Amino acid sequence: MARLCAALVAVCLLGSGHLRADAQVSEWIGEYAMSHDGLQGTLRVNDSRRDCAAPAWCHLVLSYVDAKGVRLPATIVVVDQMFQHMAFVITFAGNRQRFDGYLMSWDKNRIAGTTVWQGRTFGFYAFKSTPVRILQPTGRGAFERPGDLRVAETPAPAPATPPGTSGSVKTIAADGSVQTTLADGRKRVTRPGVCGSTIINPDGTVRTIMCAQVQPATPPLPDQASELWLNGHSTSLLDIIRSLVGNDQASVDNYLRNFESPQSTVYDRIFLRTDLIAKLSEPS
Repeated sequence: MARLCAALVAVCLLGSGHLRADAQVSEWIGEYAMSHDGLQGTLRVNDSRRDCAAPAWCHLVLSYVDAKGVRLPATIVVVDQMFQHMAFVITFAGNRQRFDGYLMSWDKNRIAGTTVWQGRTFGFYAFKSTPVRILQPTGRGAFERPGDLRVAETPAPAPATPPGTSGSVKTIAADGSVQTTLADGRKRVTRPGVCGSTIINPDGTVRTIMCAQVQPATPPLPDQASELWLNGHSTSLLDIIRSLVGNDQASVDNYLRNFESPQSTVYDRIFLRTDLIAKLSEPS
């Protein structure tokens, strides 16, 4: 069961049919603009540099500040599944809320996942907005002891911007494609599970961007218990999609009608829904 779950997480975190290496604990470190069901906040994962033996993530500490600037207690429960999954708890007023986040395989600056409130499951996503802190040698050679280390800031890519905040608008069209209207009037069209995109200019001219794509891996058929877990995960992914389109059921139905059929396997659904989440949450 554990081996199967590890394989499934790898499939769940595929981006456009490509598989990247497992995450590293250090890749969680940073400051994230976080949104859960429309509520905004800042999530920080810091390296305490505490001398602890186990688990491998024991030196990480978590903090959360809500949209009003109020710092709320936050605790990491576990970082597992080849370090791509983090479970953590934020204590809101009258509610201790658990979050299960997954670090994207193809872009380690983004997290997507689910949270449970009053027995219901909702989606959340987060975008890293600060450089990662790493340890580098002082220039005298290999590390010898903690005193030989210093913390250096590494250049970071441009901060990822949540959908709709950079002058762009994302919708799921009647044919199931993700259509992004950019600030300059161009329209970018992508499709779940398909690599590449089409750019439609304001004058009507079209430019197609092609890229190589491989067939995603297909794990063996699951047993009854594993299938139950898989179907629950698939449902959680659909909740995330729903939150990313502003709970617009018409957009969700457009996707389901065009890309999922009664013949779709649970692996098909997980792959397509994960890729759709990546396309809806990527910066424009």
